[in-house]
Amino acid sequence: MVDTIQESLPAPSRSRKRGSGWIIAALLILALLGVIVYLLSLLNSKKYFLAAEGEQLVVKQGIFFLAGSDRFRPSDPALAGLYEPIDLPPGHRGGEREFEDLPSLNTELAAVMLQQAEVWVFAQEDALYKKGVNYLDRLGKLNGLSQSQLKAIEALRADVDYLEARSAYAGVEDTLEDALRKFRKSKLNEDSRFKDTEAWIGRVQHLLETIRESKEGPRPVLPEAPPAEPGAVKPGETLPAGKADPAEPEAARPAPPAEAPAP
Repeated sequence: MVDTIQESLPAPSRSRKRGSGWIIAALLILALLGVIVYLLSLLNSKKYFLAAEGEQLVVKQGIFFLAGSDRFRPSDPALAGLYEPIDLPPGHRGGEREFEDLPSLNTELAAVMLQQAEVWVFAQEDALYKKGVNYLDRLGKLNGLSQSQLKAIEALRADVDYLEARSAYAGVEDTLEDALRKFRKSKLNEDSRFKDTEAWIGRVQHLLETIRESKEGPRPVLPEAPPAEPGAVKPGETLPAGKADPAEPEAARPAPPAEAPAP
């Protein structure tokens, strides 16, 4: 009976029904493709990249599309300088490395920066030293680092503190020497309103002597003299009259004269 009804329908009605079915199927396929594109774009936007560009390593973040990336710009302004480009390390192969999340990128970025900072903070050139300290400061703000990396950063920070303290120590000596010169120059003018210049000269000289002695290192400790024997005369002492020095051997007494043989 159904066949009879369908046969009784006009031909244009049947073709419209088939056409609407294809349209619905196409819309479902497009919707599914749209969901897939959206998910893949979202996944790409959560990826991070470390790419070599010229003489620098640049941190990038995926864009909201199937592929592609752009410079990583954190939403927090305080972290803006943390992911600035760094110098390309010697022997780097170039190309682009992909990371699934930010902590994974931080671990690799810290490895590169720490390797360079360990060289630069001991450099004689002031520019390299400052760049190494800058890397060290940035390393301390990265999240997700391993325990071994955190330990290496703390050790390098201790070395930098030592170097800066030693530099400050040397600066103190230069400052005191400059102050001593100015005090002596002020003393030459008899019309100066300050009359305690001589006292200040003595204080500064004392501080400079202390600093110079500390540079020479501790004075050697002389070995103690062995304990004197009982009754021995100490250096500088004189023996009482009629008492022989036990340290000196007694003079040999002359032998008694031999008796003459009996006649």
